[in-house]
Amino acid sequence: MTVDQASQIAALFTLAALLGFIVMAIGLIGGRYSERLAEFRDWGVNALGPYAMWFAWTVAAVSLLGSIYFSEVADFPPCNLCWYQRIAMYPLVVILAIAATRKDVAVRRYVYPLIGIGMIFATYHHFLQLYPSIETGVCGTDVSCVSRDIWEFGFVSFPLMALAGFLVIAASLAVAARYHSQTRLASAHSPD
Repeated sequence: MTVDQASQIAALFTLAALLGFIVMAIGLIGGRYSERLAEFRDWGVNALGPYAMWFAWTVAAVSLLGSIYFSEVADFPPCNLCWYQRIAMYPLVVILAIAATRKDVAVRRYVYPLIGIGMIFATYHHFLQLYPSIETGVCGTDVSCVSRDIWEFGFVSFPLMALAGFLVIAASLAVAARYHSQTRLASAHSPD
């Protein structure tokens, strides 16, 4: 597989992740305001909920492996902002594996801060690549934060890939938590 093919596949996964996040967000948030969306949310939570923790771990693991591939195999050295995003993403692989194994949905309290920090850096980094004139010198001189090593479909870059990963992990953990609370509530009301 060539680097161009890998970047196109990563960009397609990014678009799918963003679409998936939008669907999950509409279901989770919109379900509060619309009965039809609440039915959609409940269907999605029941379908995805049992696997949501492992899905969140898979996204974190693929993000880790993808970043290593692009820096070590494709030879795109990470800039400072890329490293900050990696610092937020890499621990999620271990933390989410343990949480998924233990079915510990309370882990979201501990990983949401990492996700939030990673999202802030990824969003800022993506805007730097969209608008290089706003660069403030935060990146240093080794590797430029505004260089677009990958720029698929006219907007998909490394920071957008990271942002999509953080968003999907956060939404997956929200789905897992909702599923856990629904099943706990259902078992509490079952006539045994």
